[in-house]
Amino acid sequence: MVTGSACRSAELRSFFASRPTPGLHLNLTEGRPVCPPGQVPSLVNPDTGRFLGKLGFRAALSAGQVSRSDILAEAGAQFARFAELFDGRPAGHADGHQHAHSLPGLAASAFAEAAAAAGVHRVRVPAECRLPWLDVGDEDNNKTVETDGEAQSQRRRFLTDVSNDAAIAAKQEFASAGLTWPGAFMGLSSMGAEMRLDRVARQLARQLSPALIKLRSMSDEPAELWCEWMVHPGEPCLPGEPGCGGDPVDEFACSSERRHEADFLASEEFAHFLMRPFDCEAFVAELPSDIAASEAVRLRLSSFHDMPLVTQPL
Repeated sequence: MVTGSACRSAELRSFFASRPTPGLHLNLTEGRPVCPPGQVPSLVNPDTGRFLGKLGFRAALSAGQVSRSDILAEAGAQFARFAELFDGRPAGHADGHQHAHSLPGLAASAFAEAAAAAGVHRVRVPAECRLPWLDVGDEDNNKTVETDGEAQSQRRRFLTDVSNDAAIAAKQEFASAGLTWPGAFMGLSSMGAEMRLDRVARQLARQLSPALIKLRSMSDEPAELWCEWMVHPGEPCLPGEPGCGGDPVDEFACSSERRHEADFLASEEFAHFLMRPFDCEAFVAELPSDIAASEAVRLRLSSFHDMPLVTQPL
């Protein structure tokens, strides 16, 4: 995120000096823009010069108050700053802060145009199949999560909208722009305190199953399937030191849930999970037997940098 307070740190640049170029987390909702506020007036509050916020941006977009040219200008400026920070290298992939990039219509099409113009062709499509809270018969819903009930309900409603919007954006705007993305996605259902091994395993199976079926229908040859897993490990931001100067500060960024994710991802339990063959059939009963345990699914952590540039529509 090139609008973040640490984006110019020497430590960050040193870390990626000998590694694949990271991706750009495009920000149109929180903190200050890269462009002077007067150059992107439809994206900012005129009194503060700050972005409109997660919900404010969506409301302005729905009301037809956001200019496509403003999104193109700000997105272009952020891609350019990224290249400046990484010695002229374009971002390895791109997505959007608070998923603003995948709102169908003007936002997604402007993002797609800006990404392609910057030489970025791999993007995130945050469309997750079968979110567990939408399945009344899902036993996973009976698990308690240590978060405020109303706050959790609001987050789940927001994430459901994100998933539905992203599926539309991928088919309408991203594909026509020649952008590519993994064949499956997960992470909306395992954010923060909801990240636990049973949830991760069940949702991974739910994402892999339809994608495996689709791959098998196209070819009898073994194929490699990519599933992006969105995670947010890290230390919580302090209210007085927001990561990108949001006002109000993003509650999730300031919560202990980011530390929870970091602890889970570094745990022996998760490491053991990655080491053993993964049986989709154990979690998803409707997976055909010829694509289930007879073909052990091997999990391998990798990055967008290794993903082939082959469009894999939803």
